[in-house]
Amino acid sequence: MENATPGKSRAPGALGWIFLLGGIGFAAGFFGPIILNPEANQGPLIGIFLSGPGGAILGLLLFIVCSVTHVSAARQWQTLAVVGVLGAGVTLAFALPGPAFRGYIVEVQLQGCKAPADLADESVDYWEKRVAKVTWAPPRAGWQQEARRQLQLDTGAVLDVTILRRILLYEGRKPWNRGEISARGWFPASERKSYYANLAGPGCAGYTAGEKSVLFVSYTEPDLRGNAQNWPPRELPAFLNLVSLAPVPVQYQHFVGP
Repeated sequence: MENATPGKSRAPGALGWIFLLGGIGFAAGFFGPIILNPEANQGPLIGIFLSGPGGAILGLLLFIVCSVTHVSAARQWQTLAVVGVLGAGVTLAFALPGPAFRGYIVEVQLQGCKAPADLADESVDYWEKRVAKVTWAPPRAGWQQEARRQLQLDTGAVLDVTILRRILLYEGRKPWNRGEISARGWFPASERKSYYANLAGPGCAGYTAGEKSVLFVSYTEPDLRGNAQNWPPRELPAFLNLVSLAPVPVQYQHFVGP
């Protein structure tokens, strides 16, 4: 009596190719992003719209090819297993999170300086327009007066600078480089921009027009979720619609070079 491998004596039919490769693609594309990159906004849509249907179509095509070329049942099962593993691997590779932008190092030349209070009217007007467009969260009571008072008391400065060059910083998020910071080197820039800073004592007295500095800008975004406690934002840089300049953190200083 001839021995037969259980489950492999017959070649997989069309539905076997379609459902097995489609199911593998769907599972990898649906659960992969959830596990490997839960903050990704596309989430399981890869499995629903791409890898699942793609696997099913590939399965149908491979069934047709194997049928036309009379590939043996054993070889078809082997092909199905190999293609399934490769398809799952490729799908999971796409689901891995890419590098996250963490900020940039800039060399700037100071052009001018203002006290935060000088921007009070402009900033209050900006947020009044923003508040008027938001219907799902009321602003906190008395935010205009609170903001003006904070701006008057603040010891920081609003710096008008020319960005001469910058270094972009990225953090790896794959299993083999998670937490590793990489930089793409200095590249020139010629951009005029305003920043909030509190680097040289109160007000503008510690800043000299024309001086150059190498500083850091974090990419951490302000919390603007629109709740009653922080809407409009209490943080002065965010209220001024600015980001902050800070000294280059120690862990990034080796990127600066000479």
